[in-house]
Amino acid sequence: MTEPAIGFNKDGYEQYKQIAREHVRRMINEKPNRGRWQQKEQGGGGHTIWFTIDSVLCPAIDYVEETTLVVTADWYTAGCSKTPPGANDDDTYYVYDLCSYLNGLTPTDLVGTKGRATYHYPLTGYCEPRWIIDDLCASAECA
Repeated sequence: MTEPAIGFNKDGYEQYKQIAREHVRRMINEKPNRGRWQQKEQGGGGHTIWFTIDSVLCPAIDYVEETTLVVTADWYTAGCSKTPPGANDDDTYYVYDLCSYLNGLTPTDLVGTKGRATYHYPLTGYCEPRWIIDDLCASAECA
């Protein structure tokens, strides 16, 4: 940190630094199985949407390799006049679960609930970007 701003005494400046450290600490998602920073980089960043779940595609029934959420984007970080990447022909999006958010939840539990996803590119294998779940409000923590 730089020198204290005008009007801060030494104790006030130390308190300011403590609050700033606490803010950064809270940017880390502390829930189990999650370890990504949620702090945005300066000058832009990735694509993030808040969504509503329309339906759930299941491997045994719908000819998909993994459970897939079909969602409608409600909010988008790039602005109101922009369209999130990766839309299906009907303006829905497929969202995938890497961290077991869907464990223990049925399609009935999921349809109509909200969540947040970020558009990611894999670093290995076939370079097919996907919307990956960041947070899901179908659990008790969002009730």
